[in-house]
Amino acid sequence: MKKKAQKIILIAALAVAFCALLYTAAALFTLSFESGEQNGFIYAVSHLASDPPGSVFSKIVYKCFGAVTADGVRAGKDGYLFPTKGDFDYGADLRGELTYDSQTLSEFLSELSRRRDAYAADGCEYRVFVIPNSQTVLTDKLRAKKTGQSGAEQLEKYLHDNGFDDFYLLDTALSHSKYQTYHNTDNAVNDYGAYLVYKRIAALMPDAVSRRAEETTLTETTLRFSESDGRALAASAGIEKLCRNRNVYYDTAPLTDKYDVRRVAGLTVCEMKDEYNGFIGRSKVLLQIPDGYERSLLLPLFASTYTNTVCADVLGYSRAAAEQFSADICVCVIRQDGLDALLDRDDSKTYTAHLDGIVNGVSAPEPVTASLRADGRVIIAGECAEACYVTVTSSSGSVRVRGEGGLFIAELPSKGGEKLKLYAESDAGIRSDTVAYTAPARATASEGVVAGGSSMLLYGQTFADFTGDNLLKADKLALVRKRVEKIRDSVRKSSGKDTKIIILAAPDPLSVYPEAAPDELYGKRGAVSRLDQYRTALSDVEGVVFLDVRAEMQQNRDIGRLYYQTDTHWTETGAYFGYRAITDAISADFPSVTPYPFNAFKAETAEAVPGDLAGFSDLHGISERITVLRPVTRQRAVGLPEKPDTIDRSIYGGELTSAVNDDSLPVAVMIRDSYSANLFPLIGEHFSFLYAQSMWRYDPEYKKIAEYAPDYVIYVICERNLGIWE
Repeated sequence: MKKKAQKIILIAALAVAFCALLYTAAALFTLSFESGEQNGFIYAVSHLASDPPGSVFSKIVYKCFGAVTADGVRAGKDGYLFPTKGDFDYGADLRGELTYDSQTLSEFLSELSRRRDAYAADGCEYRVFVIPNSQTVLTDKLRAKKTGQSGAEQLEKYLHDNGFDDFYLLDTALSHSKYQTYHNTDNAVNDYGAYLVYKRIAALMPDAVSRRAEETTLTETTLRFSESDGRALAASAGIEKLCRNRNVYYDTAPLTDKYDVRRVAGLTVCEMKDEYNGFIGRSKVLLQIPDGYERSLLLPLFASTYTNTVCADVLGYSRAAAEQFSADICVCVIRQDGLDALLDRDDSKTYTAHLDGIVNGVSAPEPVTASLRADGRVIIAGECAEACYVTVTSSSGSVRVRGEGGLFIAELPSKGGEKLKLYAESDAGIRSDTVAYTAPARATASEGVVAGGSSMLLYGQTFADFTGDNLLKADKLALVRKRVEKIRDSVRKSSGKDTKIIILAAPDPLSVYPEAAPDELYGKRGAVSRLDQYRTALSDVEGVVFLDVRAEMQQNRDIGRLYYQTDTHWTETGAYFGYRAITDAISADFPSVTPYPFNAFKAETAEAVPGDLAGFSDLHGISERITVLRPVTRQRAVGLPEKPDTIDRSIYGGELTSAVNDDSLPVAVMIRDSYSANLFPLIGEHFSFLYAQSMWRYDPEYKKIAEYAPDYVIYVICERNLGIWE
């Protein structure tokens, strides 16, 4: 019986050995193909005797048993690899043996408190966020259990217990995620993990910072999944072909399109583009991330969220950075295995000296005029450098605006009669010297004008169009439609022909530049406007053409300023889109009417006396740089006054007539407000005869219509004046 048992054991042992031999042979064949050698199998076998990290033996061990022989790497579950040694003792940290002594903890508290207080003196908050090691978060993937408190957990508790609450270990942000948050072959977060880190940091931002930000939110449809050769840990074990790395990522192009990037003094300066920034401006963040990989993942997320994100690869305090870039908060993001770098004061000194040596500055703004409104807000205007921002501060608040064409206009609360402080910043974030200007003590400015973003004065009568507070009810819209139909019928009766009605609704400035809305309107833009209602109500009326040029103007904002900074009206460049819309509409009936392309004009600049809104605001002594469009070809129309190089176009306010000796062109009568002024004299080129009623005479002159028998009656009415039919 004993011999029989021994025989069974021997057969079982031989069977196990045979299976192991077959498994090893299979692994050898696999490795022979991976080697790329002509005699791959012999190549694989010849290396079995050696056992350095990354050898064939290591691959066979991983292939057969899922284990790693390389020093410093531990194999976990589901294809995860974890570090054990290096500059940081990961194994000891996992076992709770890498804690700090009381002196080191005290040094952390002292240094971080010093930096926080130093930034606070410059009006900047300071917070530290720690990206945990993979084994701190992925405990379910470890083959060994975590048996103690990590050094980072100990440090967080100590700092919080001693009054430094601005230190956060982001372990909960990365655990229990539906998707993989770390590379399975590297001790680093993947793209999706970096996104979760960003979201957690955003949630922990101060209210003053977070309410002036628009966070990026990913959806499941935006996530992508990939596999590639194993990363650092797999490569160090020589199994990068066997242990594939899994990644969860997303397309960053929609983020990077929102900002411009510059390098200043070794820093990465990301500036939000104006169309995404909004009038009040998003918050400004000084981002400190020493690890280059994490920096590359996090920077697009932060830069697409805040006005300025200045990214540094150092961790120390710098007065130059805090002052020059006027950050609202300094966000330090550091890896758990790099916490000791927070104690390096030399880093801070080097950084400060480097920035303090910057010689490329920006000239200080030159305030010229200011006025006070009865509601206790002051509007200040003056000259500034090209492509810069101007910050104005009073005892009651501050505002930051972008200068345009060497002119800045800003509005902020003020007690009146006090000293205002101003400084400029270049696009790179370099600050000028601070200058002072005394605000007026007596209110003289109209309450109907406010200063918006992009150094633009805005007319309060347009705000209801922006917010949608003047929307019409269905019965009122039906009445508008009937009145337009009645005008069409009366016009046709007078002209004796099927005269068409063209209505050009010139948009308000905020319909094209919504980011210029003043602080009181921020976030209050209506989903539907009265102009939208008019377009819907009149678009299918027979014999009526309703022209809405908002979309085309918004798409072409880069060709030049479309509205004046100091006036209620669109510029010549803005009026060009109205001109083209009218001529395009007519060309369907009259092929000889062809609008001039924009490149058929020569753009020239001129310094002009400011417009009507500057007068309403009692702002004097400034000038506005305007663009004048001059046709390259000689004009045929006669009878219209020559265009002046000014904002004021009252020369076109009365009755006008224009003629071209060409019978193939149509005849038109124009009914208009002052937005029509910048259509002249160019619009006259496309009509054999054009009669324009005096501005603001909105009732058709039927005797003139009977006399001229026009092919078209053209209304040029700005958005705020659409109520003429109500």
